[in-house]
Amino acid sequence: MTVNNLANRILTRCAALLLAGSTLTAVGCAPHYTDFDDFVVTPRQKYSQKPYVIEPPDSITIVAPNAPEIHNITQGLRPDGYITLHLLGDQLAAGKTPTILAMELQEKISSYYDDVKVQVRVSGFNSKFYYMAGETRFGPSPFTGRDTVFTAVMRSGLPRSSWPQKAAVIRPNEDGELIRRMSVNLKTMIETGDLSRNAVLEEGDIVFIPINPLAAFGVAIQNLLVPVQPAISAVTTPARVQTALP
Repeated sequence: MTVNNLANRILTRCAALLLAGSTLTAVGCAPHYTDFDDFVVTPRQKYSQKPYVIEPPDSITIVAPNAPEIHNITQGLRPDGYITLHLLGDQLAAGKTPTILAMELQEKISSYYDDVKVQVRVSGFNSKFYYMAGETRFGPSPFTGRDTVFTAVMRSGLPRSSWPQKAAVIRPNEDGELIRRMSVNLKTMIETGDLSRNAVLEEGDIVFIPINPLAAFGVAIQNLLVPVQPAISAVTTPARVQTALP
């Protein structure tokens, strides 16, 4: 068997594999999720509806004018969820809303002061994120309570390899289990201004943008060629050298 014949056989085999891969890509489609009512409510919300729960590494500021030992104290939660205060010692702050923590601190500081009022403010929102995944600038983004699907995507970007018509928003529960999914046509949203599914994101939400069929086909080509590239090079290099010789 000549060098050229062997190379042709390898290339023919690759072409057959690529044709099979392109067929699978063409007939495949991204799933359509329909939990719309769990993401978009009427009247349309403008910010997160969930109470903010303090977690490490959030920072909090305590306001208690009649209790100077803890007044205007700002602390970051330790990894174990505690803060340390004068008079009161270690206090568990993690897993509580600012209102609940303020009530607990007020009850305890009342053993030392009369007519004391305590407020807790979150001075550093550091523990909450939503996530971008797929064909975009993926990774965690700080959760602000006003993030929407549109603003999140505009911030992360849509490369040519993305499939914005088949995007999805995925919402896990507090245990990390998937509970709700909504499909979003980002192309329509951007081109027509239709923001009917521009949901306000909650902590832990995942915005997923799949790869488009053409880009997926390109990746399939690369993956299929990787194992045979050394063989193709081995059988074609001598022929190229011979052709180049005078």
